[in-house]
Amino acid sequence: MTVTTEVLESPRLPAPAFLEGRRHVPTSAAPVLVPGRRRLAVLAAILAVMAVTVHWANGFVVGHLDSPIESWVIAHRTGTLDWIVRRVSFLGSSRVVYTLGPLLGLVAWARCRTVGATVLAVTALRPLVEFTAKALVDRPRPNIDRMVAGVGPSFPCGHVMAAAALWGMVPIVISLYTSSRRAWRASIAVSCVVVTAIGSTRVYLGVHWPTDVVAGTIFAVLLLAGVDRVFHRAHDRLACRRGEGNLASPR
Repeated sequence: MTVTTEVLESPRLPAPAFLEGRRHVPTSAAPVLVPGRRRLAVLAAILAVMAVTVHWANGFVVGHLDSPIESWVIAHRTGTLDWIVRRVSFLGSSRVVYTLGPLLGLVAWARCRTVGATVLAVTALRPLVEFTAKALVDRPRPNIDRMVAGVGPSFPCGHVMAAAALWGMVPIVISLYTSSRRAWRASIAVSCVVVTAIGSTRVYLGVHWPTDVVAGTIFAVLLLAGVDRVFHRAHDRLACRRGEGNLASPR
């Protein structure tokens, strides 16, 4: 159903308990993990401090924080982990994101054009945000026993942002096809695990510093939270027609 005040108040379609006090179902895990503008502002401030510090004092950050962690991770590599990490990292690669992102958008479009447009917009917008941030900070990548090639500046981690832009949008598409609260929450849990795992692999592979991954995660949360707000403003105004299959209220 369309997530608007009128529908939530409908006697035929009562709002589930977990939606009480909410105007809408979040589009991703971001508003669930970091609710409220104040917390988002704190995250934005942390990200800004990290970017400035890395830009002007990269040697200090690498020497006292990143390099010891990176060296420890590299020292604990194994053949089995190498195999697993390479395949997990592939889930955040451009090939996967640029293939599955548009497909996910089309799947959403079939049920709600506003949701489909949102997924497609995130897929298209993420590279612009990522490459702009990388160019501004211009941090060199690690050069410690890389297992794969790394291209371009290191900060923030693009794999994490790409993974979040794809897997982080899965919950809203899930909500279009089921009203199960368990399925919706499970999709959020899975998306968080996948994004976290992909970020960890970039440190293991030696192509990103740990602070790159942290920054990429914060960037992704802020991006998805912003998309959530923009989406619901559009969705409340241009709600899906019943014939399109409306946004379900998980229960």
